[in-house]
Amino acid sequence: SITKKIQRGSARSEEYDNNSMILQLILERKISDAIFTRLAMQLPSSGITDTYRLVNGEGDGLSGLVVDVLGGSAAVVMSSAAWCEIHKDTILTVLEKSLKGHPSYEGTDIDIVWRNTPSRLIQDGYEVLSKSSDDEDEKEEMSVVSTESSVKYNTYPYSDGQKTGFYADQRENRLMVAELCQNKRVLDLCCYNGGFALNAMIRGSAASAVGVDSSQDAVDAAMANAELNGLAGKDISFVKDDIARFMKSAIEADDEFDVIVLDPPKLAPSVSSLDKASRKYHALNRDAMNLIDKSRGGLLLTCTCSAAMTQKDGGQYFLSIVNGAALSAKRRVTLLRVSGAAPCHTQSP
Repeated sequence: SITKKIQRGSARSEEYDNNSMILQLILERKISDAIFTRLAMQLPSSGITDTYRLVNGEGDGLSGLVVDVLGGSAAVVMSSAAWCEIHKDTILTVLEKSLKGHPSYEGTDIDIVWRNTPSRLIQDGYEVLSKSSDDEDEKEEMSVVSTESSVKYNTYPYSDGQKTGFYADQRENRLMVAELCQNKRVLDLCCYNGGFALNAMIRGSAASAVGVDSSQDAVDAAMANAELNGLAGKDISFVKDDIARFMKSAIEADDEFDVIVLDPPKLAPSVSSLDKASRKYHALNRDAMNLIDKSRGGLLLTCTCSAAMTQKDGGQYFLSIVNGAALSAKRRVTLLRVSGAAPCHTQSP
């Protein structure tokens, strides 16, 4: 009967409302916990760091949901799970409310930008048909000045750039390297917006720094960041080039460096690409070692962001590649430290 149909519809509507309310309560609690966890890390820290990861997916009990705060004025959401897209409105409502109640952002309107990862969503069976809003299109070139460890960066939360526009995971590694750069010649390979080179010059008092990236946009951004930090006239430069080609030319020219950072993009997105990626990592690390000062030695920070690489053999696989590269370069290596992402990139124990 019509009456029965109406009753069923009401029951379903009520069930949906109840589920939505439960999800809202869960989100409020999880995001609140994430906020207080970052506050315990002194994030944000006035005048020092206003750019960090506020929510790190499973590490904060919200698998598939990432939130980065940029410059204390924009929050970039990265969705990589179907549930995030389905409940987008609820997530945005709770996040906005949580940021308004954040003790560090009292009286500040933080703009929330929604991004997603279509390839990951397709794996969840969710087809993305999204289009950026006219408002975001107008803001695409708008920059936000972000500060990390007292170093300033122009970031672009509204553009379709790499991920959320800033790699906050390297914050502590940038500081760690900078502390070892006094009067050193620094080479920053795959420099993106110049983070390691800038920290080496500003916080580490390096003698010189060269950043290399294959993207002209990245090189332009790095140069603009150097100016933003008052480094005009200092011995810092950024070069657009393939890093393998750059290193080959530098080796032929007998160039040498005291500190090298090698931070390539994800070369092994899956286990199936591991063999090919391994050969690439071997070659890049071998050539980087050949550019380290041959009489006094030096420091190499080599990175991989490929989970397939870091998880194989309990994390020893990547180290074995670095060892193999050292043999090929005829250089002796000593392991000083194994580090990971900054602690705001929380992990589930």
